[in-house]
Amino acid sequence: MDIGTAIEIVHEYGKILEEDPIKNVQGRPLSKLSCHKDKIKEAIQVDLVYVGTAEKRDEKLYRTLQLGYLQLASFIPDKEVVAPFKVDVALASSDVCHKYYKYLVKCEKVSNSILAQTTELVDELDEFCRDNGLLSRHDQDTT
Repeated sequence: MDIGTAIEIVHEYGKILEEDPIKNVQGRPLSKLSCHKDKIKEAIQVDLVYVGTAEKRDEKLYRTLQLGYLQLASFIPDKEVVAPFKVDVALASSDVCHKYYKYLVKCEKVSNSILAQTTELVDELDEFCRDNGLLSRHDQDTT
């Protein structure tokens, strides 16, 4: 993938992340992505190499790209996304406690799935950065 295409894909992906930045636990609809996760991963990798090997490396941009890579785990099949808890609806029901409990159980299930996917992405990203000589001094100290 050429750098121009990679920048465009990552820019579009960044706009999606900005729309709802706190959806890491409940999940984000996979249908929001403009292209397949693998294509976004490839675009981020191209950008990481570009940024990571620049004469003066932009550490903030480099870390932002890494975080964006990991946040791909929060994009899950639409039907698995946990809708926000509606307090007013729960309070209007006769069983507010169980409604809230069921909501938390759903959140836990999705959160555990996202955590498992994030673990895989961390390993994948670490390997990619090592293989491409992109580790910063801090990264090297912690490995």
